[in-house]
Amino acid sequence: MNQTRIFLDTNVLVYAHDSSSQHHIISANLLSAVFTGRFQAVLSEQNLLELYRILTNPIAMKGNSLSTSQVKNLIESTYLGGQFQIIYPTQAVLRQVLELAVQKNITSAKIFDLRLAAIALSTQVKFLITFNIKDFTGINGLTPLSPYEIFTYLDT
Repeated sequence: MNQTRIFLDTNVLVYAHDSSSQHHIISANLLSAVFTGRFQAVLSEQNLLELYRILTNPIAMKGNSLSTSQVKNLIESTYLGGQFQIIYPTQAVLRQVLELAVQKNITSAKIFDLRLAAIALSTQVKFLITFNIKDFTGINGLTPLSPYEIFTYLDT
């Protein structure tokens, strides 16, 4: 069976580890599907740093933040064990981010979504999986889907 290559947005990772989220079950199921070989998942190092930032933030985690060592261990055991392809930006990717930013008139923190999009494009994934579809819509060569949609897409 040919695995579908997907790039995961950070929000999917966060919800997979936040049992209080309404998106926890589908996000955790998506990670399980990666571990069982249904998908080949790609991440950027940015995803892992954003995951660390959110999981250690008591406000973002509504008082249920994890300790720095807990998050370090979670990232190492879950994401750095070889099941996920981790991509680091190249100079070409950074140039593409800047080009996209000018084309789309992106300012401020939205640049980080564009950075993820450019990294995803560089890896030739089929889909970018996110709960923020609108943040990645209209980028030529990138198909954003929600975690719900990727399962529906594959089941049709």
